[in-house]
Amino acid sequence: MQTLIPQKLKELAAACPFKLYAVGGAVRDHIAGLRAKHIDWDICAPALCEDFGKVARALGFELTAGYASTGSLKLRCENVSYEFTSFRTDEYGGEGHAPSSVCFTDDICADARRRDFTCNAVYYNIYAGQFVDPLGGIADIAASRLVPCAPPKKLFCEDAVRILRLARFCGELGFAPDGACIEGARSAADRLSGIAPAILWRELCGILHADEKYGLNGGCGRALRVLNAVGALNFLFPDLATLGEECVERAICAAGRADKEVRLPALMFALGGDGAAWELKRYPLSKSEIARCARLIELAHFEGDEEQTRLFIVRNYDCFGEVCALRRAVYGRDSDGGLTATLNAMKKEGAPLALSRLNVRGDELIAAGVPPRAAGKTLAYLLERCALDGALNKKGTLLDIAKEYCSGN
Repeated sequence: MQTLIPQKLKELAAACPFKLYAVGGAVRDHIAGLRAKHIDWDICAPALCEDFGKVARALGFELTAGYASTGSLKLRCENVSYEFTSFRTDEYGGEGHAPSSVCFTDDICADARRRDFTCNAVYYNIYAGQFVDPLGGIADIAASRLVPCAPPKKLFCEDAVRILRLARFCGELGFAPDGACIEGARSAADRLSGIAPAILWRELCGILHADEKYGLNGGCGRALRVLNAVGALNFLFPDLATLGEECVERAICAAGRADKEVRLPALMFALGGDGAAWELKRYPLSKSEIARCARLIELAHFEGDEEQTRLFIVRNYDCFGEVCALRRAVYGRDSDGGLTATLNAMKKEGAPLALSRLNVRGDELIAAGVPPRAAGKTLAYLLERCALDGALNKKGTLLDIAKEYCSGN
């Protein structure tokens, strides 16, 4: 563990008149033998953030944010970010995500019990180079299991976001929850309706990309199955859930085997483009993001003969790769409806796949007598003609076709 800790953090621990600990993901991952591309450094101490902040500033740490009510600070030094929290206990009341009251303490066991899972409640004394394990988290990490730090029903009712974290950790880490954990999450799933959409979406993005942090295959599918098992999908994607368990399972399978760029449309596929757009409006996606997801879903339903397929390819070449990936996710890894085979045939015969590949430009059409206002429409027509017959993509031939087209329109 010492080899992972930045030198400035070691110096900070040596300078503190109290014990400074690393906790959470960095410690868990080291024990589990996992390596993330980016280490999240969570540090804590039995000290108020004001006292810790003075020591940190004196050593050149930049304090970028402070939250006195929760005893939290965000710091940065030598391009490494840290988040500090004072030892504390939390009380929750009503709906929402944040604790309603906080009490600071010097008891490491009390601080551990307010955390989510025991695997995230293993501490590392940075100066002494020693692990401190108040709740048996090291054994749970070794067994790849997720064990709540508090009674499961209490844990999830206090903060329903922990349900999504449960699913994400199952996906990212390959850990498994026990039955009591699943039941506790199920009992609190309805409380997700009181969580801000932006917070839910942040966690959902982590779930959809759960295989990427540590490179563990199948992470997205594992995480989504946990959400389904605890009834969370009923609140996160209610329209999808109403389609029935068999449809939901197909959606999870599709998202689980999809390339990362198309996991969301793969999950939403059964709703159709309009249905997916309606379902996603509850979350803070841009209009363009929602429209692209809906478009991919609609395009992935395409069926047509050879001529229709060629025209489909050039009309949608900007997202053709994603359409093929989505079809493979939904219908099977080796099935894209012959789209790739048709594309390869078009490339072999030299058919242009985009306007930039046409062997004539708009200014050349205008110089040949095509009205300027008709140049764009004429280029689109030429592209489609060449999609059907790549041999037509010659400047002289294209100019002749353009003149004929314009004279008839």
